[in-house]
Amino acid sequence: MQWRKVMVVLLGGCKEEKLAQGKTAPALAAFYLQGKQASLERWRGKSIYLNFWSAGCGGCLAEMDTLEALSKQWGDKVMVVAVNTDPVSVPLEELLAKHAITYPVLRDSLKITQERYQVIGTTTSVLIDSQGRVLDMHQGARKLPELQQTFTRLARQ
Repeated sequence: MQWRKVMVVLLGGCKEEKLAQGKTAPALAAFYLQGKQASLERWRGKSIYLNFWSAGCGGCLAEMDTLEALSKQWGDKVMVVAVNTDPVSVPLEELLAKHAITYPVLRDSLKITQERYQVIGTTTSVLIDSQGRVLDMHQGARKLPELQQTFTRLARQ
């Protein structure tokens, strides 16, 4: 019965949304690890660094500690939101605990959010301003200096 409710919620939100710079960011069709549906509206008023990652991606794992530090530094203005692209069968709790991750981590197990955001591989990051508009998209891991510049840019939005 619970599965039907989830499918109704997801199918109800399955409109043809695509990523476009300067336009409103597509809705998330992803869930917190505890199972609750996520929404970008929760972070309205803050810029968002939306980071698509997978447990088997070396670049993704290398960025985690830096993103955690930047999340703590810029948390009042910039929100890091991680979207895991692995199947539900891949456990994440131990990995997240190892890196002491405190920013929100979502699962996109149905791949709807990845499709909306045109994610073809991890790591992929989308910059969203405080009004919910897409500023930019980047594929590949970033080093600390580039991430610091990115967060400074986002904080000004």
